[in-house]
Amino acid sequence: MATFKFGIMGTGGIAAKFADAVQLIDNCEITAVSNRTVEKAKVFAEKYHIEKVYDEFETMLANQYLDAVYIATTTDVHYRLVQLCIKYKVPVLCEKAAFMTSTEAISALDHARDEKVFVMEAMWSKFLPTYRQALRWLTEGKIGRISVGDFKLGNIVAQDPHNRFFDPQLGGGATFDLTVYPFDLTTMLLGNEYNHVDATANWRYGVDITDHVVLHYSTYLATMTTSFVAALGNQFVIYGDGGKIVIPNANGATEAFLYDAAGQLIEHYQDTVTKNGFTYEIEEVIRCVRAGKLESPVVPHQLTITSARLYDRIWEQAPEQ
Repeated sequence: MATFKFGIMGTGGIAAKFADAVQLIDNCEITAVSNRTVEKAKVFAEKYHIEKVYDEFETMLANQYLDAVYIATTTDVHYRLVQLCIKYKVPVLCEKAAFMTSTEAISALDHARDEKVFVMEAMWSKFLPTYRQALRWLTEGKIGRISVGDFKLGNIVAQDPHNRFFDPQLGGGATFDLTVYPFDLTTMLLGNEYNHVDATANWRYGVDITDHVVLHYSTYLATMTTSFVAALGNQFVIYGDGGKIVIPNANGATEAFLYDAAGQLIEHYQDTVTKNGFTYEIEEVIRCVRAGKLESPVVPHQLTITSARLYDRIWEQAPEQ
């Protein structure tokens, strides 16, 4: 089978994890990298044995044959770069949050569909085997009737208004960096059929630093709390009248615990296969592109748009600067 050729836009830590994952996949390689600081791109290319280096994103697209591009830049330029890839008809895997508003999401994804270009948001956690196991437990009724979902994700970030987490000009804020995960993973396990959403946030430096979201289902609630200023940990718990499922390290999700109604451990699932969780989303892109699909059934366009509508709801509460 022909080698699948990726280009990368951006060379930060997330791009390094992606490049490490590519090395684990047969018949897949990175053939070009672009970054606004060419020196960083050269260092990245040397480390991962990438042949072509560019300091202009569009120049890479214009001069390289690429099966897909992975966008690993700061959130503020995702929309522009996705549209640029669509212009050159290059399939896209864009790091989360793919877009900052629902207007951006709808515009880009409609354009991609019109131009018949594959686009997928890089929600790697949705592909992890641990979530597949948790979904099986729920489907099999192992915890009975669901009563509450609770997802907490938070850590204390250095209080520097110029870093990407707190800089609104770089797409900073808990919404785009953290809240996207609990929302996508909660709706994966508990469903999209909620009746309405409550969302509130605290603000500092012009961005949301703590978010609290409640999804109101017909017979249960799902709560999500994310923060840059509180060590909330990283845990997803789903409670039912017959037990509970606990997923520690919920974003990376290497294990899950099933308890009965008395709090006794029934089953412990451990993922002993995954070496780099990014491999699954990369393999999904390869499958979809080779099959001529325009979107992934695991991370469909509608999920990306729905997530962006949640961002709208939070950011409409932002205090005036």
